[in-house]
Amino acid sequence: MLLKDIRSYLQQRGTASVQEVAVHFDIAADTAQFALNYWQNQGKIRAQAPSCGSGSCGGCSSNASTNYTWVKKEAPLQWFPNWQKSS
Repeated sequence: MLLKDIRSYLQQRGTASVQEVAVHFDIAADTAQFALNYWQNQGKIRAQAPSCGSGSCGGCSSNASTNYTWVKKEAPLQWFPNWQKSS
């Protein structure tokens, strides 16, 4: 049930960090990471490295965390080969 809850949370929110998921569901960060890894392995979410926004790279601070983004499924284009323009 927790996996589905986290899936719904990310679908609604769009993006979240491990810490945000852990706090929202009142679970350990390791548990949240396990669930996020599951969805990432399923191809449903994508990990994104945080951006510091400072413009100069002196290394990331220890409080920077990876964000996970729900991958929206795009509707495939459909081709109708027998479609003809009516006159």
